[in-house]
Amino acid sequence: MNAIVNLGNPRKGMRVVADAVLGTYSTDDLKITGVEVYRKGNLLLTSATYGAGMTLDSLEELKIKGLVKVDDSIIFVGSMGSLSEEQISLGDIVIPNPCSCAYYGFDGLWLHPDKNLLTVLRTTLADSGINFREYKHGSSFAVFDPHTDHNRYTSSLYGNDVIGVDCGEVFVGIYFADKNQMRAAAALYCSDSPRLHIGDIGIEEFSKRATETDILLNSIAAQICSVTSGTF
Repeated sequence: MNAIVNLGNPRKGMRVVADAVLGTYSTDDLKITGVEVYRKGNLLLTSATYGAGMTLDSLEELKIKGLVKVDDSIIFVGSMGSLSEEQISLGDIVIPNPCSCAYYGFDGLWLHPDKNLLTVLRTTLADSGINFREYKHGSSFAVFDPHTDHNRYTSSLYGNDVIGVDCGEVFVGIYFADKNQMRAAAALYCSDSPRLHIGDIGIEEFSKRATETDILLNSIAAQICSVTSGTF
């Protein structure tokens, strides 16, 4: 079964997204993280909630339950923080490629999305009139990672060529897919940048923007994942 896995926001209203993207669906639950899984045909939509650990636990449980398997496609949807206002600003749509993680023994390892799935993602975004860019992506272990300077929006763990980070979700997602012979790619939106800060936007306004973008990117992912497994 192909999967859309939402990342990075434990308050994300997944039923709102599922209603908009899937319409009718059946539901299941993941015991470890407690999140709901929404299923329709050969597609599931869920949230890994927050951070590398919960992302990996959610993916492993999906595999144990037989909901994702060899040759399936997984598209990750979520948010990231920009380290370069000139290249990525608040609200931009981006594709992390390649991805790295300086923690958990992965330092120095760079992972790429599945080549064929990435091609389809690029084409689908472009055909939908969505401007996007690809960038070199790093990982923090938390928003307030002591290696991240939130005044200057820099990270002491990566060079200047790494221009965006999340909390490790995308890296472990692609790592999981590679290890289990699945395909994976990610489409993210920028939720924080050096000059346009998430903290400067009211909660209601940010939630509105985030929901609209979540629905947009989940719809794009559903369009791609509706392709039968093994097609790529």
